[in-house]
Amino acid sequence: MRTSWVRRALAGLGALAFALASAMPAAAQDGGIEIFAGETLFTDGTRLSLTEIWKTKRGLLSGSSSIDDPLNRRFQERRTVLGINHGIARGWSLSALLPYVQRDLDASTGDLSGSGPGDLSLILKHRFHYRDWRRSAWHSSWILGVETPTGDTHARDGGLKLSPSLQPGSGSFDPFLGVASTLDLDLWRFDALAFYKANTEGAQDFEEGDRLTLLLSGKYRFIQEVYPGPSASGTVGLKWSTTDHSSQAGSSVSSSGGDELLLKLGLGWHPRPDMDLGLSLDLPLYEDLNGQQLGLDSRVQLSLGWRF
Repeated sequence: MRTSWVRRALAGLGALAFALASAMPAAAQDGGIEIFAGETLFTDGTRLSLTEIWKTKRGLLSGSSSIDDPLNRRFQERRTVLGINHGIARGWSLSALLPYVQRDLDASTGDLSGSGPGDLSLILKHRFHYRDWRRSAWHSSWILGVETPTGDTHARDGGLKLSPSLQPGSGSFDPFLGVASTLDLDLWRFDALAFYKANTEGAQDFEEGDRLTLLLSGKYRFIQEVYPGPSASGTVGLKWSTTDHSSQAGSSVSSSGGDELLLKLGLGWHPRPDMDLGLSLDLPLYEDLNGQQLGLDSRVQLSLGWRF
């Protein structure tokens, strides 16, 4: 029994070390509906949303090249996000995103998992530009927010404390800033977003690398009934991100950070004006990761929103 325990401990430590070195930052501000768009919610209006996000990473990459992974590792994350968005004044909104996170790292030498409440995000948005004309509008907003260290950072599996990449929370205050613009042209809509997140040192002396994200997407409403009738839309977009190296106790983690380009596909359904249903899929078009890391396989998001 002692030999079995030692073998499990060694396997767990090896998997933990890999998880620490290989994880690209997970965004606690993921989730919600229209929070990172150029439009703001109407004054005194409120939107409640519930979002499910499934992300899978598999296949070892060295830079942009696939290499063999003798341990056949796979990383999975499921994130359930409760969102609250409120219009506090004309052109101003305040939002909160509270996630519950489950992360699993499966390998031929053993599996590790951690779950619990994630970091709460608080977001202030102000629409600084607005133009309206016949069947069209153009909105632009700046977005300021912070991820707070409310998530669990002490999760264990088999008596072993999990690495930061498997913990539900980060243990750090991480501010972010963005600029979003939304252009509506009759049945078409175009969105652009520039987003920067600065991470600070958190639990286990670990600091994720800062991240810059650029997003451009186009949407077409292929169903548009007379108000208050239903509508439906399809979205295609590109998302590019670059992430700095993470650090552990002040030292750079070589297998962390890198660049990725994702194809974003989505469907939206509005059975009535105050309800939002959305389904989206992210697929990697290109990844160039530092060192050796697991590449993204897919990311699926399902959202439900209600405005009142």
